[in-house]
Amino acid sequence: MRQRLESEDKTVSAPDECCSNAIVPNRALAFALTKCPVFLEPASQCRNYHEVTGNIICPNMVRGIDYLRDPRLNKGLAFTLEERQALGIHGLLAAKFKSQEEQLDICRISIDRYEDNLNKYLYLVELQDRNEKLFFRLLSENVEKYLPIVYTPTVGLACQRFGLIYRRPRGLFITINDKGHIFNILKNWPEPDVRAIVFTDGERILGLGDLGAYGMGIPVGKLSLYTALAGIKPHQCLPITLDVGTDNQDLLEDPLYIGLRQKRVRGKEYDEFIDEFMEACVQRYGQNTLLQFEDFALGNAGRLLAKYRHKYCTFNDDIQGTASVAVAGLMAAVRVTKRKLSENIYFFLGAGSAANGIANLTVAAMVSEGLSEKQAQERVYMFDIDGLLSTRREGGVPPHAKVFGKDVEPEKDFEKCIAKIKPSCLIGCSTVGGAFTPNVLKQMAQNTERPVIFALSNPTSKAECTAQAAYDNTDGRCIFASGSPFPPVQFGGREFHPGQGNNSYIFPGVALGVIATATHHIPETMFLTAARTLANYVSENDLAIGRIYPSLAEVKEVSLAIAIEVAKMAYDEGLASVYPEPKDIGKHIENQMYNFYYESSMPVVWDWKPEEKFNVRPIQPVPKNI
Repeated sequence: MRQRLESEDKTVSAPDECCSNAIVPNRALAFALTKCPVFLEPASQCRNYHEVTGNIICPNMVRGIDYLRDPRLNKGLAFTLEERQALGIHGLLAAKFKSQEEQLDICRISIDRYEDNLNKYLYLVELQDRNEKLFFRLLSENVEKYLPIVYTPTVGLACQRFGLIYRRPRGLFITINDKGHIFNILKNWPEPDVRAIVFTDGERILGLGDLGAYGMGIPVGKLSLYTALAGIKPHQCLPITLDVGTDNQDLLEDPLYIGLRQKRVRGKEYDEFIDEFMEACVQRYGQNTLLQFEDFALGNAGRLLAKYRHKYCTFNDDIQGTASVAVAGLMAAVRVTKRKLSENIYFFLGAGSAANGIANLTVAAMVSEGLSEKQAQERVYMFDIDGLLSTRREGGVPPHAKVFGKDVEPEKDFEKCIAKIKPSCLIGCSTVGGAFTPNVLKQMAQNTERPVIFALSNPTSKAECTAQAAYDNTDGRCIFASGSPFPPVQFGGREFHPGQGNNSYIFPGVALGVIATATHHIPETMFLTAARTLANYVSENDLAIGRIYPSLAEVKEVSLAIAIEVAKMAYDEGLASVYPEPKDIGKHIENQMYNFYYESSMPVVWDWKPEEKFNVRPIQPVPKNI
């Protein structure tokens, strides 16, 4: 927008914000500005500091002030004197120079000053908005300490209070009202090099239910772990919330709610909306873009995965990621129980998408041990809100769990089922806190010498039992894992460190392997491969302290190992699109990973070789007749 001077007595309209944020102090200066060649440039040639995109920065497109304003470039007091002077930011920073290591120490001290985990979460969010490299290095080097803050369980509380803590836009909100224009919204995202999209419709956030647009905290948190745990570059990640309304009456009446105030759209209109979204994503970013479903409700999760898994590069972490990490725990437990997977009887409390995902992958693992698929399915029982999944019960078996229905008498008493069926592995996916009562746990201890008990529901308040309760009621003989973290347990003079069956062991590594090879589809066997890789990382020392997963401090190594195995599988099965196949897949993947350390902000300079000497003719005057 060009500035106009209408009269000496009138205020001049402000220049376009992309050109200048300066205040015009007087009319003389305003008139001078109208004559400035830079000022007369079309607005399209001007730029904002936040337009820095991609992994390769064009030096002549970045102003000095951008290095302080853009979180991807900001280093705070770590800018050297030479950088400050060359970039024109000298004096804009305090005189002290601090290394990234010193800044990390300050961050740790600052976070520790907060007693409330939600305040710690907000500090980390603001750090990410201010200094991206510092945030991701802090998280990647302190995974055990900060993972429960940026991910479950604290992220659940953050989602519940998202309207209150919402500060700065992160990701895209696409509403049902935008149907027919989704591609136009994707074009608004300034980053063209997106490789991974995590998206949710907010209907089943953790075990908290329908949180609508408040669910955005989950895609944001997941993609933070993509970078922190697997080194996927942050500019390649895009979190999206698909806002189709909410059936949560409390949110509809919440004055702080930031989403559409309407009941959820369902049926044909919803399906057309999702179809358009999937098509728009690959149109904008390419067919190999990784599209991760996150926290969709039971009615949609399984059927949408089945609908799209052979058309797009997609997976559902709640179904397949949860399954992979749970099966990895079962595989590691074999070394303690001395029972093959195919020798166990599995009993699931809950028959939703997570339970079916775990059950199906467990069946695949048992088939690999020699059972037929039917034989493996016969060893899996499920119990939902209507009781044992029996073909004889009123209403029958839900369609999504048909293969696990049994031709037995119906039973609605959970404890009686545990006593009658005598499972050796009890897996909770019910989101019913305390559902594994002392009587249930004692019965499991009677069923087998080393019962396997997984209380996988999130957040901690929804866990089927605590770690302490599991050990207390099984005489310390159980092999326990949970979805959310529990503190160490004291029993019989020993200290046990319960393992956390956290999806973050799986999805970052799978995503890295898929992105690095431009894999176009993700088969179920890829998650079985990831499970085996994770199980192999469990050491004898881990097992000795009751942990069937490696320490979270090792999750970056695990992610890289999973990525390498996923990449090898992608090439073996013809799913990869990067050719020729790298000779060293591990090195190929590492070369594409994010650098957590500060880099020089100075332009690269080099010398030229001296010019050769020639006898140059003097300049002759140009003849007048030319």
